[in-house]
Amino acid sequence: MLLKDKIKMFNRIMSVILSLSLCINTCFAQESLTDDAFDLSEAPMQWSPQQKEVDLGSLTLTVWILPQPMMVGPTSGYLVLRSDFGQIKERMDNMQLEIDRLIREERESCDTQLAEQRASCKRQQAELRTNFDAQVIQITNLNTNITTLEENVLLYKILAGVGGVAALSLGIFALSK
Repeated sequence: MLLKDKIKMFNRIMSVILSLSLCINTCFAQESLTDDAFDLSEAPMQWSPQQKEVDLGSLTLTVWILPQPMMVGPTSGYLVLRSDFGQIKERMDNMQLEIDRLIREERESCDTQLAEQRASCKRQQAELRTNFDAQVIQITNLNTNITTLEENVLLYKILAGVGGVAALSLGIFALSK
């Protein structure tokens, strides 16, 4: 199948999918349900918010709720009691203390690990230095042995040369007599 045929087939499939997606009725969608646990039936129908207690985790706040969903408030924003603000500030300060404590513990842990790693590196460096020094001594001994052997070989060559010259001289001397 050629590339043009594949592209045409892909375009046809996409057009069918898009056409079907336009035919789907979106009216069947449902509104997401929320928990409305606040009973405001006894509230008057003017702007007079009802005081309610709300639990947010371990924090209990007093909030003011308007009795009707679309009722206009005098000013936008949140109404928070001064005591509730004090509780929020205290909890946030406690959270900052907790964060500082965790950071301090992590830093101490990292410092301990770093000290251990430094000690380990020093031990490894000492071992490597000892091994290196042993290798240097061994190489020096081998070089000394090679030098001694070369000197001995040179001495043997000189002695062999002198002996050969002496033998030739004696042989020539003996022949000449």
